[in-house]
Amino acid sequence: MSFKKLWNWINLWIRIHFLVIFGFIIGLIGGIFTAFIGLLIGILLEPILQQFLLERSITSYLIQADPRFKKELKPGITAFCALAVYCIIPEPTQGTELSQKAIVEKALNLFHGTLSDWPHIEMLCRLARDNQDLLNVDLLAESLKARLKEDVNPEQALFTLQELVTKYSSGKWERLHRITQVIAPETEKINKDSPWYILGVAPGASVKEIKKSFRRLALQYHPDRLSLLSEAEQQAAEEQFITIRQAYKKVLSENREPSFKHNL
Repeated sequence: MSFKKLWNWINLWIRIHFLVIFGFIIGLIGGIFTAFIGLLIGILLEPILQQFLLERSITSYLIQADPRFKKELKPGITAFCALAVYCIIPEPTQGTELSQKAIVEKALNLFHGTLSDWPHIEMLCRLARDNQDLLNVDLLAESLKARLKEDVNPEQALFTLQELVTKYSSGKWERLHRITQVIAPETEKINKDSPWYILGVAPGASVKEIKKSFRRLALQYHPDRLSLLSEAEQQAAEEQFITIRQAYKKVLSENREPSFKHNL
């Protein structure tokens, strides 16, 4: 190991554990015993301080979208979670446990995370929710696009957000459209007409996910459940029901891969 690398490693170690070192030095003034007391206090307080500094750094990124921000589990995951919260948790006072859990699950799947990442992603959602009025949505969308790597493309991220909006935001698309205009404006019109978009699932979704989404939408728009609506509303629901069925058939026909057939 070169002297420069050793020096950089020592500097990094000191920055990470400065509270422990500070407690030991202050305690050393009173003797060896107080030095160990100071060391112990530093060890106990260090995780709390590190967590505080991490949350402050993340909060600053959510508000300013600073490109120098690097404290991420996966590139882009912080911006994704913030944008998901923006899309499907518009009112911080509403119950958010179910929708937040869905965001965590989608983020883990999209960014190939593990269950050990769950608490960190929950923290990202919590910070985004707590600072929702201050989120810099346009800059976060630009940051997400810039940070995504080859294994996660912008279209995948947008379709994942679409799945969340379809299930948890009652078809309110204006927030998702705002994000789409920044990340991939050329796909917005295509998405609206796409059978995947209509079903609210991402391209390449499993058969189980496709069928689950179809059943939920078909139940929502089935004519037998809308008898109390006005004639015009029933007509619109029937048209939407037909559109959903056509989209479902098209999605199945577009995925005639061997693995897909096997799942059928």
